[in-house]
Amino acid sequence: MRWLVWILILAAAAVLLALGSTLNTGNVAVLLPPWRVDVSLNFAVLLLLLGFVAFYLLLRGLSLLLGMPRAAAEFRARRRMRLAAQALHNGMFDYFGGRFRRAERAAQRAAEFADFAPAALLTAAQSAQQLQAYDRREAYLAQLPQDARDAAILLQAQWRLDSKQPRDALSLLQTLPAGVRRRTHALRIELQAARKVGDHADVLRLARTLLKHGALHPAAAQAMLHTAATGLLRQAGDDPQALRRTWAQLTALERTDPALVNAAARGFDSAGASADARQLLIDALNRPQAEPGLFMPTLRGMLDGIDAAFVAQTEQWLGRWPHEAQALYLAAAACAQLQLWGKAQQHLHKAIQACGEDERRLRGHIHATLAQLLEGIEREDQAQRHWRAAAIDLAAIEPQHKRA
Repeated sequence: MRWLVWILILAAAAVLLALGSTLNTGNVAVLLPPWRVDVSLNFAVLLLLLGFVAFYLLLRGLSLLLGMPRAAAEFRARRRMRLAAQALHNGMFDYFGGRFRRAERAAQRAAEFADFAPAALLTAAQSAQQLQAYDRREAYLAQLPQDARDAAILLQAQWRLDSKQPRDALSLLQTLPAGVRRRTHALRIELQAARKVGDHADVLRLARTLLKHGALHPAAAQAMLHTAATGLLRQAGDDPQALRRTWAQLTALERTDPALVNAAARGFDSAGASADARQLLIDALNRPQAEPGLFMPTLRGMLDGIDAAFVAQTEQWLGRWPHEAQALYLAAAACAQLQLWGKAQQHLHKAIQACGEDERRLRGHIHATLAQLLEGIEREDQAQRHWRAAAIDLAAIEPQHKRA
Protein backbone atom coordinates (compact mmCIF):
# COMPACT_ATOMS: atom_id res chain seq x y z
CA MET A 1 0.00 0.00 0.00
CA ARG A 2 2.84 2.35 0.78
CA TRP A 3 4.45 1.99 -2.68
CA LEU A 4 1.13 2.98 -4.29
CA VAL A 5 1.02 6.22 -2.26
CA TRP A 6 4.58 7.06 -3.36
CA ILE A 7 3.71 6.47 -7.02
CA LEU A 8 0.76 8.85 -6.73
CA ILE A 9 2.92 11.50 -5.06
CA LEU A 10 5.61 11.24 -7.79
CA ALA A 11 3.00 11.41 -10.53
CA ALA A 12 1.46 14.53 -9.01
CA ALA A 13 4.90 16.13 -8.71
CA ALA A 14 5.66 15.35 -12.36
CA VAL A 15 2.41 16.90 -13.47
CA LEU A 16 3.01 20.04 -11.44
CA LEU A 17 6.56 20.33 -12.77
CA ALA A 18 5.39 19.93 -16.37
CA LEU A 19 2.70 22.55 -15.91
CA GLY A 20 5.12 24.95 -14.26
CA SER A 21 7.69 24.62 -17.05
CA THR A 22 5.04 25.09 -19.72
CA LEU A 23 3.66 28.25 -18.18
CA ASN A 24 7.14 29.69 -17.53
CA THR A 25 8.15 31.69 -20.64
CA GLY A 26 11.13 33.55 -19.15
CA ASN A 27 14.60 33.74 -20.82
CA VAL A 28 18.10 34.02 -19.45
CA ALA A 29 20.68 35.98 -21.46
CA VAL A 30 24.36 35.27 -20.87
CA LEU A 31 26.65 38.00 -22.31
CA LEU A 32 30.22 36.93 -23.09
CA PRO A 33 31.36 39.67 -25.53
CA PRO A 34 31.40 39.34 -28.39
CA TRP A 35 29.02 36.43 -27.80
CA ARG A 36 25.52 36.33 -26.42
CA VAL A 37 23.79 33.14 -25.30
CA ASP A 38 20.03 33.12 -24.79
CA VAL A 39 18.49 30.11 -22.97
CA SER A 40 15.11 29.54 -21.44
CA LEU A 41 14.69 29.97 -17.72
CA ASN A 42 13.80 26.29 -17.35
CA PHE A 43 17.00 25.19 -19.03
CA ALA A 44 19.04 27.62 -16.92
CA VAL A 45 17.56 26.21 -13.73
CA LEU A 46 18.32 22.69 -14.95
CA LEU A 47 21.92 23.62 -15.70
CA LEU A 48 22.32 25.12 -12.22
CA LEU A 49 21.01 21.99 -10.60
CA LEU A 50 23.27 19.77 -12.69
CA GLY A 51 26.24 21.99 -11.87
CA PHE A 52 25.54 21.80 -8.18
CA VAL A 53 25.29 18.02 -8.30
CA ALA A 54 28.54 17.78 -10.29
CA PHE A 55 30.32 20.11 -7.86
CA TYR A 56 29.06 18.09 -4.86
CA LEU A 57 30.17 14.83 -6.43
CA LEU A 58 33.58 16.30 -7.16
CA LEU A 59 34.03 17.47 -3.55
CA ARG A 60 32.79 14.14 -2.26
CA GLY A 61 35.22 12.23 -4.44
CA LEU A 62 38.13 14.40 -3.30
CA SER A 63 37.13 13.90 0.33
CA LEU A 64 37.02 10.13 -0.08
CA LEU A 65 40.32 10.13 -1.92
CA LEU A 66 42.06 12.20 0.75
CA GLY A 67 40.47 10.16 3.54
CA MET A 68 41.57 6.79 2.22
CA PRO A 69 44.68 6.52 4.45
CA ARG A 70 42.66 7.29 7.55
CA ALA A 71 39.90 4.87 6.49
CA ALA A 72 42.49 2.17 5.91
CA ALA A 73 43.98 2.80 9.36
CA GLU A 74 40.52 2.62 10.94
CA PHE A 75 39.81 -0.61 9.09
CA ARG A 76 43.04 -2.12 10.35
CA ALA A 77 42.25 -0.95 13.90
CA ARG A 78 38.77 -2.47 13.73
CA ARG A 79 40.25 -5.67 12.41
CA ARG A 80 42.82 -5.77 15.22
CA MET A 81 40.09 -5.10 17.79
CA ARG A 82 37.95 -7.87 16.34
CA LEU A 83 40.89 -10.29 16.42
CA ALA A 84 41.75 -9.21 19.98
CA ALA A 85 38.14 -9.70 21.10
CA GLN A 86 38.12 -13.13 19.51
CA ALA A 87 41.42 -13.99 21.20
CA LEU A 88 40.11 -12.82 24.59
CA HIS A 89 36.95 -14.87 24.09
CA ASN A 90 38.99 -17.93 23.17
CA GLY A 91 41.31 -17.38 26.13
CA MET A 92 38.49 -17.20 28.65
CA PHE A 93 36.70 -20.14 27.04
CA ASP A 94 39.88 -22.25 27.15
CA TYR A 95 40.57 -21.20 30.75
CA PHE A 96 37.16 -22.32 31.98
CA GLY A 97 37.54 -25.43 29.86
CA GLY A 98 40.78 -26.34 31.66
CA ARG A 99 43.10 -25.72 28.66
CA PHE A 100 45.34 -23.33 30.54
CA ARG A 101 48.30 -23.20 28.16
CA ARG A 102 46.07 -22.37 25.19
CA ALA A 103 44.22 -19.84 27.32
CA GLU A 104 47.46 -18.13 28.26
CA ARG A 105 48.60 -17.85 24.62
CA ALA A 106 45.23 -16.48 23.50
CA ALA A 107 45.23 -13.96 26.34
CA GLN A 108 48.73 -12.82 25.35
CA ARG A 109 47.45 -12.02 21.85
CA ALA A 110 44.46 -10.15 23.25
CA ALA A 111 46.69 -8.12 25.59
CA GLU A 112 48.34 -6.45 22.59
CA PHE A 113 45.21 -4.30 22.21
CA ALA A 114 45.06 -1.68 24.97
CA ASP A 115 41.29 -1.82 25.49
CA PHE A 116 41.41 -5.55 26.22
CA ALA A 117 44.75 -5.59 28.05
CA PRO A 118 43.46 -5.63 31.69
CA ALA A 119 41.06 -8.55 31.20
CA ALA A 120 43.54 -10.39 28.97
CA LEU A 121 46.43 -10.01 31.43
CA LEU A 122 44.28 -11.18 34.34
CA THR A 123 43.21 -14.22 32.31
CA ALA A 124 46.83 -14.95 31.40
CA ALA A 125 47.86 -14.59 35.07
CA GLN A 126 45.12 -16.97 36.16
CA SER A 127 46.21 -19.49 33.54
CA ALA A 128 49.85 -19.20 34.61
CA GLN A 129 48.77 -19.71 38.22
CA GLN A 130 47.04 -22.95 37.27
CA LEU A 131 50.18 -24.05 35.43
CA GLN A 132 52.29 -23.09 38.50
CA ALA A 133 54.32 -20.75 36.28
CA TYR A 134 54.70 -18.16 39.01
CA ASP A 135 57.31 -16.03 37.23
CA ARG A 136 55.06 -15.56 34.21
CA ARG A 137 52.13 -14.89 36.54
CA GLU A 138 53.96 -12.06 38.28
CA ALA A 139 55.10 -10.66 34.93
CA TYR A 140 51.51 -10.42 33.72
CA LEU A 141 50.41 -8.72 36.92
CA ALA A 142 53.24 -6.20 36.62
CA GLN A 143 51.92 -5.11 33.20
CA LEU A 144 48.46 -4.29 34.52
CA PRO A 145 47.35 -0.63 34.39
CA GLN A 146 46.73 1.17 37.65
CA ASP A 147 42.93 0.92 37.45
CA ALA A 148 43.17 -2.91 37.42
CA ARG A 149 45.36 -3.20 40.53
CA ASP A 150 42.39 -3.86 42.84
CA ALA A 151 41.37 -6.87 40.78
CA ALA A 152 44.97 -8.12 40.86
CA ILE A 153 45.08 -7.83 44.65
CA LEU A 154 41.86 -9.81 44.97
CA LEU A 155 43.35 -12.49 42.74
CA GLN A 156 46.55 -12.58 44.77
CA ALA A 157 44.58 -12.83 48.02
CA GLN A 158 42.65 -15.80 46.66
CA TRP A 159 45.91 -17.44 45.57
CA ARG A 160 47.43 -16.94 49.02
CA LEU A 161 44.33 -18.45 50.58
CA ASP A 162 44.46 -21.46 48.25
CA SER A 163 48.13 -22.00 49.15
CA LYS A 164 47.30 -22.05 52.89
CA GLN A 165 48.65 -18.57 53.62
CA PRO A 166 45.56 -16.91 55.17
CA ARG A 167 47.52 -14.23 57.03
CA ASP A 168 49.16 -13.07 53.80
CA ALA A 169 45.72 -13.00 52.19
CA LEU A 170 44.39 -10.78 54.99
CA SER A 171 47.41 -8.48 54.66
CA LEU A 172 46.72 -8.06 50.94
CA LEU A 173 43.05 -7.31 51.56
CA GLN A 174 44.05 -4.60 54.02
CA THR A 175 45.72 -2.69 51.16
CA LEU A 176 42.44 -2.41 49.22
CA PRO A 177 40.27 0.74 49.38
CA ALA A 178 37.32 0.53 51.75
CA GLY A 179 34.82 0.36 48.90
CA VAL A 180 36.56 -2.59 47.29
CA ARG A 181 36.83 -4.43 50.62
CA ARG A 182 33.03 -4.24 50.95
CA ARG A 183 32.51 -6.15 47.70
CA THR A 184 30.97 -9.59 48.12
CA HIS A 185 33.96 -11.43 46.65
CA ALA A 186 36.40 -9.60 48.93
CA LEU A 187 34.22 -10.34 51.97
CA ARG A 188 34.09 -14.02 51.07
CA ILE A 189 37.87 -14.22 50.78
CA GLU A 190 38.26 -12.39 54.09
CA LEU A 191 35.75 -14.71 55.75
CA GLN A 192 37.62 -17.83 54.61
CA ALA A 193 40.93 -16.36 55.76
CA ALA A 194 39.50 -15.32 59.13
CA ARG A 195 38.15 -18.82 59.68
CA LYS A 196 41.55 -20.35 58.95
CA VAL A 197 43.41 -18.05 61.35
CA GLY A 198 40.76 -18.48 64.05
CA ASP A 199 39.67 -14.83 64.21
CA HIS A 200 36.20 -15.56 65.60
CA ALA A 201 35.17 -11.91 65.97
CA ASP A 202 35.83 -11.25 62.28
CA VAL A 203 34.05 -14.45 61.29
CA LEU A 204 30.97 -13.27 63.19
CA ARG A 205 31.06 -9.84 61.54
CA LEU A 206 31.66 -11.11 58.01
CA ALA A 207 29.18 -13.98 58.18
CA ARG A 208 26.47 -11.63 59.44
CA THR A 209 27.20 -9.15 56.62
CA LEU A 210 27.17 -11.80 53.88
CA LEU A 211 24.01 -13.39 55.28
CA LYS A 212 22.30 -9.99 55.39
CA HIS A 213 23.04 -9.43 51.68
CA GLY A 214 22.05 -12.96 50.68
CA ALA A 215 25.61 -13.86 49.67
CA LEU A 216 25.88 -16.82 52.02
CA HIS A 217 23.65 -19.86 52.37
CA PRO A 218 21.67 -19.64 55.64
CA ALA A 219 22.74 -23.14 56.75
CA ALA A 220 26.42 -22.40 56.11
CA ALA A 221 26.12 -19.02 57.80
CA GLN A 222 24.45 -20.58 60.84
CA ALA A 223 27.24 -23.14 61.19
CA MET A 224 29.92 -20.44 60.90
CA LEU A 225 28.16 -18.16 63.37
CA HIS A 226 27.77 -21.00 65.84
CA THR A 227 31.43 -22.03 65.59
CA ALA A 228 32.66 -18.44 65.86
CA ALA A 229 30.44 -17.62 68.84
CA THR A 230 31.54 -20.81 70.60
CA GLY A 231 35.16 -19.91 69.91
CA LEU A 232 34.68 -16.43 71.35
CA LEU A 233 33.10 -17.84 74.49
CA ARG A 234 35.96 -20.29 74.81
CA GLN A 235 38.50 -17.51 74.34
CA ALA A 236 36.89 -15.52 77.14
CA GLY A 237 38.11 -18.29 79.45
CA ASP A 238 37.46 -17.86 83.17
CA ASP A 239 36.92 -14.11 83.07
CA PRO A 240 33.27 -13.32 83.90
CA GLN A 241 33.52 -9.79 82.53
CA ALA A 242 34.92 -11.02 79.24
CA LEU A 243 32.16 -13.62 79.06
CA ARG A 244 29.51 -10.94 79.66
CA ARG A 245 30.98 -8.71 76.94
CA THR A 246 31.13 -11.62 74.51
CA TRP A 247 27.57 -12.67 75.28
CA ALA A 248 26.38 -9.09 74.78
CA GLN A 249 28.00 -9.01 71.32
CA LEU A 250 25.77 -11.84 70.11
CA THR A 251 22.44 -11.06 68.48
CA ALA A 252 19.14 -11.88 70.16
CA LEU A 253 18.64 -14.80 67.77
CA GLU A 254 22.12 -16.19 68.47
CA ARG A 255 21.49 -15.99 72.22
CA THR A 256 18.62 -18.45 71.78
CA ASP A 257 20.87 -21.13 70.25
CA PRO A 258 20.87 -24.05 72.76
CA ALA A 259 24.50 -24.96 72.10
CA LEU A 260 25.63 -21.36 72.68
CA VAL A 261 23.51 -21.03 75.81
CA ASN A 262 25.03 -24.21 77.22
CA ALA A 263 28.55 -23.15 76.26
CA ALA A 264 28.09 -19.73 77.88
CA ALA A 265 26.59 -21.28 81.01
CA ARG A 266 29.53 -23.69 81.36
CA GLY A 267 31.90 -20.77 80.89
CA PHE A 268 30.23 -18.74 83.64
CA ASP A 269 30.17 -21.76 85.92
CA SER A 270 33.89 -22.43 85.37
CA ALA A 271 34.59 -18.74 86.09
CA GLY A 272 32.80 -18.99 89.44
CA ALA A 273 29.71 -17.07 88.30
CA SER A 274 27.25 -19.92 88.91
CA ALA A 275 24.35 -17.53 89.43
CA ASP A 276 24.87 -16.05 85.95
CA ALA A 277 25.17 -19.55 84.48
CA ARG A 278 21.91 -20.67 86.08
CA GLN A 279 20.14 -17.50 85.01
CA LEU A 280 21.07 -18.07 81.37
CA LEU A 281 19.63 -21.58 81.48
CA ILE A 282 16.53 -20.49 83.43
CA ASP A 283 15.80 -17.78 80.86
CA ALA A 284 16.24 -20.33 78.06
CA LEU A 285 13.87 -22.80 79.73
CA ASN A 286 11.25 -20.11 80.32
CA ARG A 287 10.97 -19.36 76.61
CA PRO A 288 7.71 -20.59 75.02
CA GLN A 289 9.31 -23.11 72.65
CA ALA A 290 12.03 -24.37 75.02
CA GLU A 291 12.96 -28.07 75.06
CA PRO A 292 13.88 -29.25 78.56
CA GLY A 293 16.22 -31.97 77.33
CA LEU A 294 18.53 -29.35 75.78
CA PHE A 295 19.15 -27.30 78.92
CA MET A 296 18.26 -29.26 82.04
CA PRO A 297 21.23 -31.70 81.95
CA THR A 298 23.59 -28.71 81.99
CA LEU A 299 21.60 -26.95 84.69
CA ARG A 300 21.59 -30.09 86.86
CA GLY A 301 25.35 -29.81 87.26
CA MET A 302 25.21 -26.18 88.49
CA LEU A 303 23.11 -26.42 91.64
CA ASP A 304 25.68 -25.26 94.18
CA GLY A 305 24.32 -22.28 96.07
CA ILE A 306 20.66 -22.62 95.06
CA ASP A 307 17.85 -21.57 97.37
CA ALA A 308 14.17 -22.32 97.85
CA ALA A 309 13.28 -19.99 94.96
CA PHE A 310 15.06 -22.30 92.55
CA VAL A 311 13.13 -25.30 93.89
CA ALA A 312 9.93 -23.32 93.34
CA GLN A 313 11.08 -22.67 89.78
CA THR A 314 11.56 -26.41 89.19
CA GLU A 315 8.03 -27.00 90.48
CA GLN A 316 6.73 -24.54 87.86
CA TRP A 317 8.57 -26.49 85.17
CA LEU A 318 6.97 -29.69 86.45
CA GLY A 319 3.60 -28.06 85.95
CA ARG A 320 4.62 -27.27 82.37
CA TRP A 321 6.23 -30.68 81.66
CA PRO A 322 4.60 -33.08 84.15
CA HIS A 323 5.77 -36.23 82.34
CA GLU A 324 9.25 -35.10 81.36
CA ALA A 325 11.95 -37.24 82.97
CA GLN A 326 14.55 -34.46 82.71
CA ALA A 327 12.29 -32.02 84.58
CA LEU A 328 11.60 -34.57 87.34
CA TYR A 329 15.32 -35.43 87.61
CA LEU A 330 16.25 -31.73 87.89
CA ALA A 331 13.60 -31.12 90.57
CA ALA A 332 14.89 -34.15 92.51
CA ALA A 333 18.49 -32.91 92.30
CA ALA A 334 17.41 -29.45 93.53
CA CYS A 335 15.53 -30.96 96.46
CA ALA A 336 18.49 -33.17 97.32
CA GLN A 337 20.78 -30.14 97.25
CA LEU A 338 18.58 -28.54 99.94
CA GLN A 339 18.36 -31.86 101.80
CA LEU A 340 14.68 -32.33 101.08
CA TRP A 341 15.19 -36.10 100.94
CA GLY A 342 11.56 -37.21 100.83
CA LYS A 343 10.62 -34.86 98.03
CA ALA A 344 13.75 -35.76 96.09
CA GLN A 345 12.94 -39.47 96.41
CA GLN A 346 9.41 -38.94 95.12
CA HIS A 347 10.67 -37.02 92.07
CA LEU A 348 13.27 -39.67 91.29
CA HIS A 349 10.69 -42.48 91.37
CA LYS A 350 8.46 -40.49 89.02
CA ALA A 351 11.44 -39.76 86.77
CA ILE A 352 12.20 -43.46 86.44
CA GLN A 353 8.61 -44.16 85.41
CA ALA A 354 8.65 -41.25 82.92
CA CYS A 355 11.73 -42.52 81.05
CA GLY A 356 11.03 -44.00 77.64
CA GLU A 357 12.69 -47.01 76.04
CA ASP A 358 15.13 -44.71 74.22
CA GLU A 359 16.23 -43.10 77.51
CA ARG A 360 17.96 -46.06 79.15
CA ARG A 361 21.12 -44.08 79.85
CA LEU A 362 19.11 -41.38 81.62
CA ARG A 363 17.16 -44.00 83.55
CA GLY A 364 20.40 -45.68 84.60
CA HIS A 365 21.75 -42.38 85.95
CA ILE A 366 18.49 -41.74 87.81
CA HIS A 367 18.66 -45.20 89.39
CA ALA A 368 22.25 -44.48 90.45
CA THR A 369 21.28 -41.10 91.93
CA LEU A 370 18.38 -42.67 93.82
CA ALA A 371 20.69 -45.41 95.10
CA GLN A 372 23.13 -42.80 96.43
CA LEU A 373 20.26 -40.92 98.11
CA LEU A 374 18.97 -44.11 99.74
CA GLU A 375 22.44 -44.99 101.00
CA GLY A 376 22.63 -41.53 102.52
CA ILE A 377 19.48 -42.15 104.54
CA GLU A 378 20.64 -45.70 105.45
CA ARG A 379 18.28 -47.75 103.30
CA GLU A 380 20.87 -50.16 102.01
CA ASP A 381 18.51 -52.87 100.75
CA GLN A 382 16.56 -50.43 98.54
CA ALA A 383 19.78 -48.81 97.39
CA GLN A 384 21.14 -52.18 96.21
CA ARG A 385 18.08 -52.76 94.06
CA HIS A 386 18.58 -49.41 92.33
CA TRP A 387 22.31 -50.01 91.89
CA ARG A 388 21.49 -53.26 90.10
CA ALA A 389 18.87 -51.52 87.94
CA ALA A 390 21.39 -48.79 87.07
CA ALA A 391 23.99 -51.38 86.10
CA ILE A 392 21.49 -53.21 83.87
CA ASP A 393 20.43 -50.03 82.05
CA LEU A 394 23.94 -48.68 81.58
CA ALA A 395 25.36 -52.05 80.57
CA ALA A 396 22.66 -52.47 77.91
CA ILE A 397 23.92 -49.29 76.21
CA GLU A 398 27.48 -50.52 75.66
CA PRO A 399 26.72 -53.16 72.96
CA GLN A 400 24.69 -50.56 71.07
CA HIS A 401 27.64 -48.17 71.04
CA LYS A 402 29.97 -50.91 69.85
CA ARG A 403 27.64 -51.81 66.97
CA ALA A 404 27.35 -48.12 66.05
